[in-house]
Amino acid sequence: MPWMLHHVLFIVVTLHTGSNHTAALMKKFRDLSSLLNKPPANNQEANSRVNVEAEEAQYRCLVKDWNRTVEEIRKIKGFSCFLLPPLFSDLQDAARDGPIIMLIASRANGESLSQKYISSYTPSLTTLMKARRSHDKSLSVSFAVIGQNHPASALFTLDSVEPELDLVLSLLPPPPTVSSTKKFDKPFKSAFLMHDHPLSLLDITQMDLSQHQFAFLSACETAVGAFSTPNEVIHLAAGLQFAGVKSVIGTLWKVNNSTVQRLVEAFYKNLCGNSKMNSKRAALALHQAVHSLARDKDMPLDQRIVFIHIGI
Repeated sequence: MPWMLHHVLFIVVTLHTGSNHTAALMKKFRDLSSLLNKPPANNQEANSRVNVEAEEAQYRCLVKDWNRTVEEIRKIKGFSCFLLPPLFSDLQDAARDGPIIMLIASRANGESLSQKYISSYTPSLTTLMKARRSHDKSLSVSFAVIGQNHPASALFTLDSVEPELDLVLSLLPPPPTVSSTKKFDKPFKSAFLMHDHPLSLLDITQMDLSQHQFAFLSACETAVGAFSTPNEVIHLAAGLQFAGVKSVIGTLWKVNNSTVQRLVEAFYKNLCGNSKMNSKRAALALHQAVHSLARDKDMPLDQRIVFIHIGI
């Protein structure tokens, strides 16, 4: 089941309606979804014509039952648009603060495009609009992140964490702390390696982080999806934004410690130039920091473009 749908299910299941009917409806929806996602039997007997026809008839019945259940869910207050695609008139609102550009992979040179526009990505237009709507409603909170130089069960120490902490401490308005992450191989097992145990991507998607403005993920591959799900955006950076963080910066591949030190310094100087943090300036601050690194011809190209911005 796609991770976006999984998160929708979590929200529905946790409705505070106190209704037994609602709980039963949610269970029925989960059960039917699991049956529909179950792969067909793969053996000689199951592939006979009689069995194939029986499976097709059973599948059609499940689909009808699933559709009826979804219609019942849409009768619940606040869920009238459950699993429906957004209207184009609503999606147009995503471009109110600037143009939305859909890039199709090609051999064309994208250098002129990156020079003309400040690059900022989003898992979906709906997620982007949600972040923009909630930005102005957010309460004023302290800037807080977590640094971990010796993750749980690790046999090594990340030597670059402490210097990065000291650097950011010198650049941010008080009171700050800093974060570091590590990615596992499987998408939903991607995690922040905390001191006690990992905080997984699956855990993050089930959180409400709508009061959080900004996250800077300086570890390697925090904005990398999985080859097994190329049509879905499943990584830590997108997970944080989907959970409510308005603005997230992540990395596309392995990043050198020297690159992190230089970009972090340039980024926070641009972000906090007037001693006030505003997540809406994050994309511009990263754009300016990346261009400052681009002037260093001794730095490899892959290190100059390793960081990306997601969100507003």
